[in-house]
Amino acid sequence: MPPRTQPSIAVSARGETWSVINASPDIRDQFARFSGLHPRPGTRDLPLDTVVLTNADLDHTLGLLILRESLPYRIASTPWVRETILANNAAFRLMEPAWGTVELDTGFPLDAKGELEARFFPVPGKVPSYLGQLAVNRADTTVGLRITDTRSGRRLVYAAGIQSLDGGTMAEFEAADCRFVDGTFYTPDELLTMRPGAPDAHAMGHLPVGGEGGSLERLQGLPGRSLYIHLNNTNPMLDRASPEAASVRDAGLEIAFDGMEIEL
Repeated sequence: MPPRTQPSIAVSARGETWSVINASPDIRDQFARFSGLHPRPGTRDLPLDTVVLTNADLDHTLGLLILRESLPYRIASTPWVRETILANNAAFRLMEPAWGTVELDTGFPLDAKGELEARFFPVPGKVPSYLGQLAVNRADTTVGLRITDTRSGRRLVYAAGIQSLDGGTMAEFEAADCRFVDGTFYTPDELLTMRPGAPDAHAMGHLPVGGEGGSLERLQGLPGRSLYIHLNNTNPMLDRASPEAASVRDAGLEIAFDGMEIEL
């Protein structure tokens, strides 16, 4: 199986500057592999507009500490994500001057020209385990992200952490031209079979892909492209020759991979 980095994606209106959805711990390696985010000649500046966070999970936020505070970019998240992270980890306060918040269902530009508009929408989720009893779940704790090209009207939706598919989340998926969907686990007890006593997928805040009521059953037949992202290393879908990967392909969905490029 080819190795995969963690689930960040980069989006751009014209390929000149980029915004990144979630900042994973291996973000430096991801940037090194992608020439579009290499420093401009003769400078240390990256062509980076915005780093968007969809929740406070460590695999979505630790990359901020690697980017540090001195680069010319901004951070956007919901108020809950910003307040909770800054209140419980002093290291992240280096980024405080660049870190703004956006309320749910409120449009904000991803790029300086305003050609890409982003909007947070609530999805069923949970407080990250590392925060324990330090925080209370709210509607803006875990969000999906809708990105609209203001020139063409075409829409991308990203939701890499959903506990279930409620009506609002399904409506966002149905209206999108391309959707990135949480593919962490294929079965509810996938982690439990490898580590006795481990929580199941739902308890960890993830809707399984397969089985009755799984996301594959709900998403097949939607127009446009549907791609699974955020696969755990226990997920058999990572093996392209597995029956589970075949079930995704047979349903007309895709499994995202490193270096994948999509043009809408």
